[in-house]
Amino acid sequence: MYKDRNWGVEILAFNNTDYIESIINIFLPLVDKIAISINEKSWKGNINNSGEVEKLLIPYISNKVILVKGKWKTEAEQRNKCLDALGECDYVFIVDDDEIWTSEQIHRMKDFILKHPGYTVFNSSWNTRFKNINWRVDPREPFKPVVIIQQKAGNIKTSKGIRFKENRIIDNSNKNAWSCLIPEDVLIIEHFSYVRSQDVTIKEKIKTFSHATEIVNGPDFWYENIYLESDLRSRYLHPTNPECYDHLIEEKLHPEIKNSLLKYNKKLFDKD
Repeated sequence: MYKDRNWGVEILAFNNTDYIESIINIFLPLVDKIAISINEKSWKGNINNSGEVEKLLIPYISNKVILVKGKWKTEAEQRNKCLDALGECDYVFIVDDDEIWTSEQIHRMKDFILKHPGYTVFNSSWNTRFKNINWRVDPREPFKPVVIIQQKAGNIKTSKGIRFKENRIIDNSNKNAWSCLIPEDVLIIEHFSYVRSQDVTIKEKIKTFSHATEIVNGPDFWYENIYLESDLRSRYLHPTNPECYDHLIEEKLHPEIKNSLLKYNKKLFDKD
């Protein structure tokens, strides 16, 4: 039933090559178009684009996989520009460069969406992976990100005009923005938010993301004293709201995700 819809993927990337090949190769056979958005500088303007992501993507660029490059001062501005590049798509998966879905989840979400036609914005829970690919935050953090947007409906070509207002939050003043929280038995995304093949790149991440100025005691303190010292006994780990990351538990990855990461970036398992 969902084959008569046009499906797109928006990926925001910046100086992180650890996961993007896995993301592309899982989505590629199951969607019509992938747009990868790369900023010239970090949103704070304090770190330049290294160019490593573009180099890695050279073999993938085609009519189906495109780059959207520019200079944006806010996360919402960049996300909206990438949506524009996918204007022909009925639905767009919203994905960052450290979030991985399984093929089964993509199929399941397509079915879920078409069985709930009244909704145009879909939010989900995620497993926040921390320091080690087999460690995740428990309980899951309260933030439920937007993961799919409906841009138009089938033969109706008029755009619903759904846009991001701030960070990953939708502008709910749009009368077409009807949100649905996806049940966890349908979808929980793996978010490798705080896992990199090289720990030092986590420091760059927290200095460039939208909440950099809100980090308790500053990014250097958090990186040196919280992140690097963390283990399965640690508590209160979130950089801006410590209690949101109460503690860590060990939970193995889905086999498809594990095998994909082993294929495209074995270095992640050196910390296992």
